[in-house]
Amino acid sequence: MDLDPTLLANAKIAFAALCGGIVRLLFRPAESIFQTIWLLFACVTCGFYGTPAVVKWLAIVEPDYIGAIGALVGLVGISFARGALIAADKFDLVGWLERRAG
Repeated sequence: MDLDPTLLANAKIAFAALCGGIVRLLFRPAESIFQTIWLLFACVTCGFYGTPAVVKWLAIVEPDYIGAIGALVGLVGISFARGALIAADKFDLVGWLERRAG
């Protein structure tokens, strides 16, 4: 079975980001299963798209560190996603629209 090395590298990054998110959720669990799923999705997305940028920015050429960086980016991404969920829950859209209209 011949697997594409790019696919394996991307899977490694996504799995590492997922593991970083799971670690974060072990210490600070979400309030519901929906929030858990949303946060893990955001964590994997941040890790998958953010890790190559961080690797390029830090000029890391060792492929052994990419998984650890993916986990770190996923951990940071899940924290940002949690903050966005809290901000969205606290935001009063109707009140904001009334202030803008009146």
